[in-house]
Amino acid sequence: MNRALFKKVAYVFAAILAVLLLLVVYLAATFNPNDYKSTIIQLVKDKKQRTLDIKGDIKLSFWPKIGADLGEISLSEHQSEQQFAAIKSAKVALAVLPLLKKEIVVDTVYLDGAQVNVIQHADGSFNFDDLLSKEEEESQQINFDVQGIKITNTEASFTNEKSGAKYSVDQLNLTTGQVALKKPFDIATDFHLMANQPVVDAKALIKANVMADPEAKHFAIKGLDAQLKGALLDGQAVTVTAQGGIDVDAANTALDVSDLKLAMQGTFKGAERAVSLQAPALAVNPQLISSDKVTLSLKQKDANGDLDLAVVLAELKGNQQTVESKGLTADVSLNAGARKVEGHFASPVTANLADLMFEVPALAGKFDIKDPALPNGAMQGQFKLALNANVKQEQVNSTFDLSLAETKLNGDVRVAGFATPHIGFKVHADTLNLNALLGKAKPKKETVASPNANRAQADKPADLSALKILFLDGSINIGKILYSPYTLTGLNVGIKADGQKLALQGLDVKLDDSRIQGNVGISQFSKPLYTFDINIDKLDLNRYLPAEAKAGEATAKSAEKTAQAEQPLDLSALKALNAQGNIRIGWLKYGKTEAKNLNIGLKAQEGLASLDPLNADVYQGTVRGAVKLDARATPAVTIQQSLQNIAVGPLLVDTINNDMLSGNGNLNVNVTAQGNSVTALKKSLGGSVDLRMADGAVKGFDLAGTIREAKSKLNLLKGQSSADADKSKKTDFSELTASFNIKNGVAHNDDLAMKAPVFRLTKGESKGDIDIGKEQINYLAKPTLVNSLKGQGGKEAEQLGSLGIPVKVTGSFSAPKFGVDMAALGQALAKSVAMDALTEKIGGDKAEALKGLLNGKTPGNSGSEAANPEGGNSTEPAKPVDQLKQKALKKLLNF
Repeated sequence: MNRALFKKVAYVFAAILAVLLLLVVYLAATFNPNDYKSTIIQLVKDKKQRTLDIKGDIKLSFWPKIGADLGEISLSEHQSEQQFAAIKSAKVALAVLPLLKKEIVVDTVYLDGAQVNVIQHADGSFNFDDLLSKEEEESQQINFDVQGIKITNTEASFTNEKSGAKYSVDQLNLTTGQVALKKPFDIATDFHLMANQPVVDAKALIKANVMADPEAKHFAIKGLDAQLKGALLDGQAVTVTAQGGIDVDAANTALDVSDLKLAMQGTFKGAERAVSLQAPALAVNPQLISSDKVTLSLKQKDANGDLDLAVVLAELKGNQQTVESKGLTADVSLNAGARKVEGHFASPVTANLADLMFEVPALAGKFDIKDPALPNGAMQGQFKLALNANVKQEQVNSTFDLSLAETKLNGDVRVAGFATPHIGFKVHADTLNLNALLGKAKPKKETVASPNANRAQADKPADLSALKILFLDGSINIGKILYSPYTLTGLNVGIKADGQKLALQGLDVKLDDSRIQGNVGISQFSKPLYTFDINIDKLDLNRYLPAEAKAGEATAKSAEKTAQAEQPLDLSALKALNAQGNIRIGWLKYGKTEAKNLNIGLKAQEGLASLDPLNADVYQGTVRGAVKLDARATPAVTIQQSLQNIAVGPLLVDTINNDMLSGNGNLNVNVTAQGNSVTALKKSLGGSVDLRMADGAVKGFDLAGTIREAKSKLNLLKGQSSADADKSKKTDFSELTASFNIKNGVAHNDDLAMKAPVFRLTKGESKGDIDIGKEQINYLAKPTLVNSLKGQGGKEAEQLGSLGIPVKVTGSFSAPKFGVDMAALGQALAKSVAMDALTEKIGGDKAEALKGLLNGKTPGNSGSEAANPEGGNSTEPAKPVDQLKQKALKKLLNF
C-alpha cells in the first residue's frame, strides 16, 4: 500500500471514529434510561409475571467505560407481591474495547444491602426457575477480569420446603483483589450464619488467596485463615479454626496439602472438648505419595473425668499401588475420680490407593486400669485387631480378640455398603465378668422427684427413627456373665435389623435358676412397637427384692407411706408404651405366694393397656380373666376374673390384708375403678363380686362358744358385748354363698347364706357393708342355732336351738371385731327358758303347752276365739284371771 492510499484509509477511519465519537456524545447528552423505566417494569411483568420496582434514577456512562448506577431495586416472587430479591445500591462499569475480543474487563463492583430469598419447593423446583431462559444455548467461554468486588451489608436465605431445613447468611461483607480466571486473588469476608438442620448460630471470618480454573479442574487455596465461632455441632461457645493450604488438580489426580491445621474447641452437653489435626505436608499424585507425620489429638473434661487421646500416623511413602506407613500409634489416658486408665496401641498400615484398599493387619494394644473399687485394685488387659477395607467395593472385614481380667472376648465384624451399612458379626466369650470390669456398684442416693418431673417427656414414645438405617445380622454367644448379685449362663441370641424391625431371635439364657427363652422385637421406629414372646421355666422374685422386704418390713413401710401424703399415680409411661406380646412362666414365687402356669398377654397402645389373658394356677385353684388399664386421662382399671377352687384365706391376706376366712371357693369378680391415687381407686370401685365357698371357717370367732358363754352371763342381757378377733378361735361352716354390689368403694351384701353344724344363716337374714376405701367392716348377721349343740352343752345348749343370734362384725380389715347383741340374745333365751318351764310342767311340746296355759288360745288369737274341743267356737268371754295371765306371759315372751 502506497502512502497516499494509506493516508486516505487513515482519513476514512478517522472520520468513522469522529462520527462514532459524536454519536456517543449525542447519546450521552440526549439518552435518558429513566424514560424507559415504566417500559422495563411492564416488560418484566409481562414476560416473567414478577414485579420490578426501581425506586431511584438509573445513571449510565458510555465512554471510556459502559457503566451503570442502578440505585435501589426490588424484584417480587413469581405471580406474587412477596419480595424475592432487593438491592439498595449497585454500581458496575465495563471497558468497551475488550468486549470486541470476548473479554470482560470490569471496574470494582459495588453492592450494598442486597437481599435474596431462595426456596426449593417440595417437588424439587426453585423459586427462580422462571428467570432462567431454557432456549439459550450454552455460549462459548468469555474471559473476565474484575478489578475488585466490594459487597457490604448483604443477606441471603435458603429454605427447603420438603425437609424444613433453613439456612441464612446476613451481615455479609466481602472484599477481593483483582478477580480473573486462572489467576490467584485475595479474598476477605465476614458474615453471620444461621441454620436449623443442624442448628447453627455462628459468626465467620475468612481470609485466603484463591485460584480457580474450572476448565482444567484445578483449584487452590493458600494462606487460609478461617474462624467460625458460636453455637454449632450440637455445642455451645464452639470455635473452629482452619489454617494452611490445599491444591487440588482433579484432572491429574493430584493433591497437595501444606501446613494444614484444623482445630475445634467448645462445650458439648456439659463436656469441654478440644480436637486438633495437623498435617505439615501431604503430596498425592500418580507417581508419588508421601506425607510427614500426621497427628490427631482429643482432650475432654466432664463430670465423668478427663480424657486425653493422641493418635499419630507416621511418615507415608509409596505410590498409588502400594503405600506404607511406619506405624499407626495411639495413646489414651483417662482419669475418672479414683479410676485411672492408660493404654497404648500400635500397628503398621498399608494401602493401595489405585484400588482404594486399606489394611491394618495387626493393631495390638494393652490397658492398665487402676481403681480401688476393683477386686485387686488394678487390672491389665490386651487386645488384637486385624482390619482390611475395600472402598470401591464398600466392604470392611475385621477380627478382634480382647482379654481383660477374666473376660476373653473374640469375634469378627463385616461391613458391606457405606451409605447404608449392612453389618454382620459374631461375638463369643467364655466368661464376661462385669464385677471385675465395673467394680462394686455404688448405692444410689434416694431423691424425691416432683410428680410432674419429666412427665411431659415420659408420656411421649421415644423416636428411634435412626434405626431405619441400621442393618444387622449377627449372633452373640457368652458362656457366663457375672454381675453381682446376678449370674447369667449360656447366653445365645441372634440379632437382626432390616430397616423395618430390630429383633432378638432365639434368645436362650439362664438367669440364676431361671431359664428364659423367646424373641423380642422393635418396629415402627418413629413410634416404636415392642413385641415379645417369652417363656420362663421358673422365677423366684423374692431373691431380687430388697433385704427389708424379705425380712417382712414391706408391710410396715407400706403403712408408713400410707400415713404420709399419698403421691398421685403416674401412668405417663403407659401413654408412651406401644407393645404386644405374651409371657409364660411355669412357676413363680412372690412373698409367700406361689403360682404356676402363668400366661400373660399384653397389648398397649396410646395409653390403653390390657392383660388378656391373665391366667394362673394359684391359691390351690385357677385364675382366668383379664385386666384393662386406661391412662389417657384419669387412670382407670377394669378387672374381670374367674377364680375357681381358690384357697380364699391366703387370697384375702394378699389382697386386702384380711385373715378372716379359710376354705376353698369360687369367686367371680367384675369391677371398675378410676382415680389419681390408690386410695381414689379404692373409693371409686364399682361392680360386683360373687363368692361361693365350702368346708371353711370364719377365723377369730367361735359362735357356739360365744353363745354358751353368754348363756351363763344373763346379767349382761341389757347391753352388747364385743371382742377383738382371737385367731385361735373359729366358726366352721360347710357352705357359704354371698354376692356383693360395689358402689363408690363400698361393697354391700344382703344375701349371705351359710350352713354349719351348729347354725344356719338364711338369705335375707343378714346385711352390711364393707368399705374398701377406708378398709372398714360394718356387718350384721343373724345365724339361727340348731339342736346339734346338745352333745356339746346338754340341756342348756338345747335351749338355744332355733334362736336367731345377732352377730355384728366391725373394725378394720386387719383387726376385725366380732360382737353379739346380748340384749336380743337375752330376750330370746328368756322366751326359750319360759317355754321349757311350761313344757315340763304341762307336758307336750312348747306350742301345746302355751295353748294350754292360755285356755286353748294361741298367743296370736283373740280371747273370744278359744278352740272348742268339739270342733265349734266358744263365745264365752275370758275370765279376768285368764286375761291377767295372758298379759303377763306376752310381756315375758315379748309377743
